[in-house]
Amino acid sequence: MLANAAVPIPRPDPVAYLLLLMVGGMIALTLPLAKLAMTAGLSPLAYAFWQALGGGVLLWLWNGRSATRPAGTWRYWLVSGLTAIAIPNALAFIVVGHVGSGLTATLYALPSLATYALSLLLRLERLSALRTVGLLLGVAGCIRIMSPDTDGVGSDDLPWLLLGLLVPLSLAFGNVYRSVAWPQGASASQLAPGMLLGGALVLGVGLVVTGRVSELWLPSLEVGAILAVQAVLAALTYRAFFELQRRSSPVFLSQIGFVIAPAGLVLGMLFFDEQFGAAVWLGVGIVLLGVLLANWKK
Repeated sequence: MLANAAVPIPRPDPVAYLLLLMVGGMIALTLPLAKLAMTAGLSPLAYAFWQALGGGVLLWLWNGRSATRPAGTWRYWLVSGLTAIAIPNALAFIVVGHVGSGLTATLYALPSLATYALSLLLRLERLSALRTVGLLLGVAGCIRIMSPDTDGVGSDDLPWLLLGLLVPLSLAFGNVYRSVAWPQGASASQLAPGMLLGGALVLGVGLVVTGRVSELWLPSLEVGAILAVQAVLAALTYRAFFELQRRSSPVFLSQIGFVIAPAGLVLGMLFFDEQFGAAVWLGVGIVLLGVLLANWKK
């Protein structure tokens, strides 16, 4: 399934760097919104479902209703929806209710090394000492942030963060899959709504199978308003996300997490007055240094 790339893997241009910042910031904003909705009574899986469905429908209505679908599109939508939407979002929304939006955001910075390793195996990237050091520093910074007794992570938080490690593993596979399996002739505007709707389908089936369909009922108008904002945010995020995927490599795309991590910490402070000590901000500094080295050009 991942044997050959359907399209050549381009080198990122200046627009890709701007998209990286935009998409990372918008994904970071999703976490405090999810926490607000769950505090008001919505379950994590229900929030993940409505986020994917709302964003997917908006994108489909906007520009995704092309009459022609390239071969392999349906499989691409389902696998992309599973690895980029259903698994990581459901788990992240579960974890955010226990450890807060700031620390949950750091999980998104961990897929970079796994994505790099997969890209090397598939010969999408060449081995680079400087990039490897940069990515290792980025991951080390996130580990510093997540380590117990760093004025941000307690021993009770650690099991939830360990569960959250499935988030970066799923994202890493998805980063590579979306590039190498990109259907020939498909555009970003066709693939973005399909991925969101594919994720909603997987989550919906999961809710039906586990007998939790009743969780989809909205507990209040406040939650409905949050979901409306989230639907628009998801549509903008994943349309830009696929444009970034088209313009860059899977490894470059995976560095979205290095934007989400510090942005998520700041948003956690603004939304919920979450407090982090000097050790956590030291980790953020290490992450930013890693990003600089991983993208350094002679």
